[in-house]
Amino acid sequence: MMERREFVKRVGLGLATGWAVGRLSWPFRAWAAGPELRLALLADAHLKDGNDRRPEAQALARAVAEIRQLSPAPELALFAGDLAHRGRPDALDLGKEILGDLPGPCWAVRGEGDHGPGGKSAWVRRWGEPRFSRAFRGFHLLGLDTWLDPRGGGAVFEIGAEQRQWLSREIAALSPATPLIIVSHAPLRRIFHPWQQWTGDAGAMAPLLARFNQVLCVHGHVHGLETGVRGPGAGGSYAENSTTHCGLPATAWPRPLAVQGTPRVMRPGVGPRGCGWALATLSDTSRDFQPYLWQA
Repeated sequence: MMERREFVKRVGLGLATGWAVGRLSWPFRAWAAGPELRLALLADAHLKDGNDRRPEAQALARAVAEIRQLSPAPELALFAGDLAHRGRPDALDLGKEILGDLPGPCWAVRGEGDHGPGGKSAWVRRWGEPRFSRAFRGFHLLGLDTWLDPRGGGAVFEIGAEQRQWLSREIAALSPATPLIIVSHAPLRRIFHPWQQWTGDAGAMAPLLARFNQVLCVHGHVHGLETGVRGPGAGGSYAENSTTHCGLPATAWPRPLAVQGTPRVMRPGVGPRGCGWALATLSDTSRDFQPYLWQA
């Protein structure tokens, strides 16, 4: 196997010309004053096994190499699940190794593809608990472990009552001015049930988050850019706060937006066009989201 850092270095050379870079400015309500935070955001690598020459592995390494080229470097990376495709331990090992070359720490949550024969313990040995609650540079970051419930009428994701109770305890002592960033694999909203872009108990999050001035939720699973805002003037159910939901592009393969209609055959697209990663820059005066989408 190729030395990992040399592999990432080679893959990353000359790739910036393949970007389509845009910028979104989220609806703004002042964060608590503090330092600027730059977050690298990745999702859905779908590594099949431990072979670093597969297209999915090289795509993830490409994203890492591009993030390494940023100046200034992001202070933190978040990975929003489906590091593996079928939960194979060698795929999780490879993903951990590739993400280890990011310029800063990487915090990750599980997707349904990360569940395998090793169960939860396979993830815990590599990443720690699949949910987390951590303070970082004036922000509070929460990772949620969403799971796919194969119920009658079509599978949906769930947060679960026990995890909502845990979340309630974790945020109880926080000031309403504390900016929250929540990362999960499944969207914490209901987008489109037939494609499993649907979290059945997402509505139960509203009373837990209502007292916070600003909440940013980033998620994977949709394999494409999805944004939505709930809050004052946005038709949402939160009485006071503004909650922004942002779906992330996959590094593995793209999928169309649900609003474009269901294709005759539900199968993944062909990367790398439309795949990529994103950079969020957050401060007490602005919130910017920059997707880096590959065109070649």
